[in-house]
Amino acid sequence: MKSMIAHLQSAIETLKNPVDSFLTKWIDTFEAMRMLRISRRTIDNYIKAGKLKPVRLNKRNHFAVTEVQSLVHVPEIPKIKSFKEDIQRIIQAMSSLK
Repeated sequence: MKSMIAHLQSAIETLKNPVDSFLTKWIDTFEAMRMLRISRRTIDNYIKAGKLKPVRLNKRNHFAVTEVQSLVHVPEIPKIKSFKEDIQRIIQAMSSLK
């Protein structure tokens, strides 16, 4: 009897709450707006352009988190030049002035 209860208890613990998995993989329109720092109109334009594909649930749009993260703009880090490269560039610019 104890082993059956332990088995059932472990089986119950392995079951996942489907709502939790949905919320970790999907976000609503307002969360997408906040994540991308854009307006509702821009979200609508992204949907029309095919950049975002909404899933409709209870009259609300939901978006895959990975899809929204792919639209997040991360600016490029400028390349830091070495002092030697800067000196060589200055020398070349000075030689062209002669």
